[in-house]
Amino acid sequence: MEVVDQLLEIVAETDDQKAIRLRLNLDFAAFGRTLAELGYPPMNDEADFHRLFSAYLAELAPSIRARLRRAFLPAWRAAASLDEYVALRTLEFIQFDSQWPLQLEQLDRAHVVAHADIAVEARLGADDPAVELEALDVVAAANRKQVMARHADLTNLVRAWCRKNGAQPPTGAGAADAQQLVRELDQAGLLDFEVIAPPALPALLRRQGWWPANMPTTEALSDLGLTAEDLKYEEQEARELRLKAEVARRSVPFAGRSLDTGSPEFILEFENLADTAIAQSDEWFTRSRVARLLHQEESGKPRSGSGGGGGGGTWRNQPSDATRTVMGMASEWLAWKLLFRHHPKEMSDECWVSSNREKFCTGPAGDDSLGYDFRVVTARHEYLYEVKSALDAGGEFELTARELEVAGSAREDRKRRYRILYVPFVFDPTRWMVMTLPNPVGIKTRDQFRVVRSGSVRYRFEQR
Repeated sequence: MEVVDQLLEIVAETDDQKAIRLRLNLDFAAFGRTLAELGYPPMNDEADFHRLFSAYLAELAPSIRARLRRAFLPAWRAAASLDEYVALRTLEFIQFDSQWPLQLEQLDRAHVVAHADIAVEARLGADDPAVELEALDVVAAANRKQVMARHADLTNLVRAWCRKNGAQPPTGAGAADAQQLVRELDQAGLLDFEVIAPPALPALLRRQGWWPANMPTTEALSDLGLTAEDLKYEEQEARELRLKAEVARRSVPFAGRSLDTGSPEFILEFENLADTAIAQSDEWFTRSRVARLLHQEESGKPRSGSGGGGGGGTWRNQPSDATRTVMGMASEWLAWKLLFRHHPKEMSDECWVSSNREKFCTGPAGDDSLGYDFRVVTARHEYLYEVKSALDAGGEFELTARELEVAGSAREDRKRRYRILYVPFVFDPTRWMVMTLPNPVGIKTRDQFRVVRSGSVRYRFEQR
């Protein structure tokens, strides 16, 4: 009865299970099992135990990986497979014990050290601390830099030898991206053990399948049957390949053609193709219309998912900055043509106010900070048009903080009216159209849009 009375007294003072256990000096695990049987939650937060385990294991990681490197050094030197080493160096084999939150009052570093030692010993056996290796970060950094520095020369050497001997270069050999080769070598565990001497690089690359099987593992031209002229030819071809790759990266498909956005003739080529496309048919204008939009439930609340649009695909998979720039230019060009038809009396080149006007119009420079791309003033209204586009059928667009501010100033949709001109399939004139959308923040029209995600905020700070 004395224990019961003591328990009732403590329970009257606190409902903290840990405090109750300490006051009664009860075994932690046994008390925890009793609480579980009675339907009470566990005394420990498992997520907190996971956090501590991750933190302690991160502290131990360098010493564990050093032991792994010592254990697999013979395999590295014998050019044997390092697949097991690569799998073990993630340290995923050292698992969190789900019983810890139930059995331990707290998880300390010593417990994680003992747990990790047991796991490592079970996988690797006895350690040999007499084996000396440089620190992993030093070795890996030195090898990465060396591969990066020698990549171009070795690429030319492989290409020249394959060309002269009628051999097919190995898959991936001679890739223009040195980082790709570094990643492949790292993923194979080949950069982790010793700093690689320059003459040993060809042999290392053969282990990765990057160096041709029948090609001598040397850089000596005489041993490879090559001359300096052979390398000059390859260097020239490599420069041409890099130039072609650069042109491909900055090119966009338009009207069935690939246009180099870095070419001095780009604007003229685009305008000629676009002019030809709309001169051939008025279908683009016939398709252009004021869009009839559905009501959106919970329109003002952001949601995690999103449909297509906003440049083709979801906001998580947006086109490159260069592509987006050309999309803006192309869609504004078409909107420019549309507005001359919608406002034949009031529309002029001066109504185009964004910086893209400079590519196609004379007159003043444009200003992208206004919050709209076109301003057309009629006898009854002031129209502010912001142009958006998509590579596909679309259905989404983004507004900057300034655009939202201006749209908000016209939310009542009276004399001042804010509209979105939306151009889907912006690089395909055969499917061109301009959809006129209402003000996304208009009092009467904001429920026709759903906020997919909220915008970013820019902060300013000053040092004391």
